[in-house]
Order: sequence, then structure tokens, then C-alpha cells
Amino acid sequence: MTIAAIATPRGTGGIAVIRISGGAAFNIGEKIFRHKTKKYRSFFDIPASTAVFGDITDAGKTIDSGVAVKFASPASYTGDDVVEISCHGGIYIASAVLGAAINAGARLAEPGEFTKTAYLNGKISLTGAEAVGRLIAAAGEAGARLASAQSRGGLAKKIGAISDKIKDIISEVYVFIDYPGEDLTDISPGDMLEKLIPVKEELEALKASYGIGKIVADGLDCAIIGKPNAGKSTLLNMLSRGDVAIVHDTPGTTRDIVWSKVVINGIVLNLYDTAGIRAPDGEVERAGIEKARAKIEECALIVGVFDAGEDYGEDDYSILEILHREQENGKKILAILNKCDVSPIVLDASKTSFPALTISAKNNTVLDSDISAYDAFGELLETIYALGGCDLDSGEILTEERQYFEICAACGNVDSAVAALRGGFTQDTAGLDLELAVKNLDRCDSKAVSEDIVDRIFKNFCIGK
Repeated sequence: MTIAAIATPRGTGGIAVIRISGGAAFNIGEKIFRHKTKKYRSFFDIPASTAVFGDITDAGKTIDSGVAVKFASPASYTGDDVVEISCHGGIYIASAVLGAAINAGARLAEPGEFTKTAYLNGKISLTGAEAVGRLIAAAGEAGARLASAQSRGGLAKKIGAISDKIKDIISEVYVFIDYPGEDLTDISPGDMLEKLIPVKEELEALKASYGIGKIVADGLDCAIIGKPNAGKSTLLNMLSRGDVAIVHDTPGTTRDIVWSKVVINGIVLNLYDTAGIRAPDGEVERAGIEKARAKIEECALIVGVFDAGEDYGEDDYSILEILHREQENGKKILAILNKCDVSPIVLDASKTSFPALTISAKNNTVLDSDISAYDAFGELLETIYALGGCDLDSGEILTEERQYFEICAACGNVDSAVAALRGGFTQDTAGLDLELAVKNLDRCDSKAVSEDIVDRIFKNFCIGK
């Protein structure tokens, strides 16, 4: 079946692109596109990858003028014959050209169907296809770089290389068993372990990459907490570079959660400004504090804001207790000593076990430094998450829960093989575990994955991709 869709965002614009893919794509092009050059007798005569100007028609009626490009199978995005028609942008014109393609024999493409077709035709790996969706949705530089590298096959090559190493080990075990009459040397348990341990380490490193990959791909949920009037909302506004939250001298101004999405040094941050935590003054403030505590439970990064110009009291130490508890729970913690422009600092930041930054959020300055508070926050964030040491451009980082699940399973099966060898079991027994590990890797990035999972992956794509 030949499919068609608008491949550019709907709305007013200079150009819209309608993509047609399938066995009848060129026939449909012949029906709806009249080229304006004497070089070619028909649409079929136009060479592949050649842009041609002409009129776009529907049942013989001219709709618009535009440019058509043919891509002959298999040298196209989907692997099928493809025609892409560029017309004037706009809701009506683009829809009319799409309607002409459908009237000529195409059907409307489902969300992500072009990329799904590319995957089924072997033009792109499953992890590469997932990366295409990530690339479209990327809001920050880090996420876009990683998704771009994955879409070019970076993660697929890494998984394939690990799988090949495991297959080589399996083949050394089974070739001796299957051909006992040949002059072959059996691989010893020691030699097998020697080859398997580096593979195990590679898998463990890939598994560990998911923590960073999830942050880069989806962004980082960050709760900003502190006692009333510590400067939480001022910090939110500084990081958002706008007046997102109300700032007032009256303590307890923020009662509900105020949310802002920002991109700092390429990292997407979902910032949540919460109500000041103290003994509540009334039911409304109590409700706000309960929401603040719930948000703390949800977020992976907690930023505690303290008023650096005041003596520290019970409320401040209550915040410190929360930060230490959440740090013990495995979360990242950052302390902000705010209002350094007002009076001397009274809290020794070195007594805390997490990174601290002394700033004036109001003036966007750092104590005794020429760097802005915004930039200092971004640099500290990179240091906390060690993004500087991540090779995003390799693409060898897990970003999807599905990928992580299969790599964890592969790690478990390789661990079982190692344990079997160390426990005195035969090489072929360990080989059975390694075969399972290979199946895990195949499901991570090949057609071995179930049709239901494939459908779930592509249904989240936009129509036209």
C-alpha cells in the first residue's frame, strides 16, 4: 500500500512538504504533478534525486505550483519508492495537495509509519528509529546530539559489536562439540572466562549509561525547596530568564507548585518551585507544603535554597535534614546560599556533604566571582552529572526503558555464564546462558522484537515521520 502525509509542521509557512511512499508512488506522481520542462516526457522519465518544478493538480485542476523529487527504491528514507512534493506553506494548500495524493490512490499514513517502514525494510535499526523520535522532540543540545548519533547507528553498532563477541565465544564452544573428528582445540573454561569478562564489563558500562541517557533524552526533574522567603522563586526566575513566579517580600507567597522548563548548558531541566517548608500558617499553606514534600519524592535533583544573610534556625536545619535524607536515597543534591549581596555568609558550606553555590539570584552574581550565577549553576550541574565525560556523539548510551530492560537481562545471562564456569560447569552449559544473552541483544535492536512493541514505539511519532 502506498502512504502519504504532510511531512512538515501544519500551519502557515513558506514551504510544506508532502511525502508519498510505496509501490504506486511514481504512478501517483504522474497523476498529480505536471513538470514544466521539455527534457522529460512524463514523470517516470525524471531521474531519481532530481528536483523538478511544475504544477500540482487534483483531477486535472491545478492546486498550486511546486517542486517534486523522486527517490527510487531502495535509495530512499523508507526503502520504498518515494515522491516528495514541496508546495507553498499553509493549512489549506498543504491539505489540498495531500488530498490530491489520496484521491490518486494513496492512503493517509499512520503516525510514524514512514520510519516504521524504513525499519521493516532494513534502512534503520530499531534503536535508530527510536532516536529519530527523540531527535524530533529534543529541546536541548545534549539530547539532540545523542539522538542524532543514535539515529546514524551509534548505539546499534555498539550492541552489534557486543553481540558478535558473544557469538564468537559460543561458536568456539560448539564447533568442537559438533565436529569432534576434526583437528580442533576445545576452548578451556579459563580461556572462555578470559574472553567473557571484558564483554561483561562492556555490557555493565552500557547498562550504567541509562542514568545519564534518561536525563539527556527526557530532561531532569528538579525540586527547588527552602523555607519561606529564602529566594526560591527568584532563583526560578533567574534560571528561566523571565518572570515565571511571583516574587514578594512577604513570606509564603508561593503556595502551589510553579513549573518551568529551561535548557541550561544543553540539559533540559523541569524546575518546580515549591511552597516554603515551615510550620504551616493555615490550611492553604499546609496544602502547599504537602505538595512540596510530594514533589521532593518525585524529583531526581533537589536544590535547597538558604538565605545566606540570616542566622540559621529550625526551618533551615529542617531543610538540611531533608537534603541529607534524599541524598541517602540516591538523589543528587545542590545547596544554594542565596542573597550574598545582602550581608555576610553565616553558614559554612563545607559542613554539608553536597555541592554548594553562594550567589545572589536577584543580581545573577556569584560571591567573589565574575561568572554569572546562571552559568555557575550550569557548570555545577554538568559536574554533578559528569556530562563532560560522556561521549554523546558516539550514541553509545541507552535512552529507552525497553533498551535498558534487555541490556539488564543480557547482563544477567552473562553473569550466569560466568558463575557457571567458575562453579565448575562445562563450557556448553555456560554457552546456553550466552545464547539467551544474544537473544536479549537481538530484541534490543533487531526484528526479533515483538510486533506489539514495534507498534508501541512508532505510535508516539508524529504523522508524516
